[in-house]
Amino acid sequence: MPNITARQAAARWALREATARRILADIEAVDRDIETGAKLYDQNAADAAYNSRPGRGTRVDLTAEAMPAEQADRLLADDSIPVAHRALWSLLRDGHTRIGDILSMDVRDVDLDAGVAHLSHTKLDTDPRRIPISDRTAKLVREATAGRDAGPLIAGDRERPVTREAAARFARATAGASIHSFRPNPHTEGERDER
Repeated sequence: MPNITARQAAARWALREATARRILADIEAVDRDIETGAKLYDQNAADAAYNSRPGRGTRVDLTAEAMPAEQADRLLADDSIPVAHRALWSLLRDGHTRIGDILSMDVRDVDLDAGVAHLSHTKLDTDPRRIPISDRTAKLVREATAGRDAGPLIAGDRERPVTREAAARFARATAGASIHSFRPNPHTEGERDER
C-alpha cells in the first residue's frame, strides 16, 4: 500500500499544502518519512478524505423553486411569527429584490403612503433602485417599525438590524424553506436573476 506526505498530497490534488494538511487532519498517520520526518498517510485513505470534502462554493441555502403563493400568504398572515420577519418576507415577495438589499434599508428609505421603497445600496448597478410595496407589505412594515422614523427597517430585539444569517435560519426553522424561496424569482443554480 503506497503512503503519501501532506506535501505530496498537495501536489497530487493541486492544492496548497496547508489545505492538504486540513484534509489529512481527519485521518491517522501510518508512519513517518525517515529522511524528512513528515507524517505518512495511506494514499487510498488520503484520496478518500479528499474526495469526501464538499465542493468549493456549494450553497445549501439557495433554492431553485419559489414558494407557492398559498403557503406564502398563510405564513405572512400568521400573527405568531414575529412581524419583522413577515415584513422581510413580504418585501422579498413584492420587490424581487436581494435579501441583503432589504436588510440594509433604513426606515427612511420607505414611503408607505406612495407604496415604494428606495434602495440606496444595491449589489449591482443594474439592480432596481425603487421597488413597489403592496398594501399588505405596507401594513406589515408599519407594524414592524412601530412608529420609528429612523434606524434599520427590519429590526429585531432592541431595534438591532436582523442579520442575513439570522433571517435565513429563522426562515428555515419557521417556514421550512430557504429565505430565497420567498422571492417569486429565486436563485437558480448557475444563473443570475433576470430583471
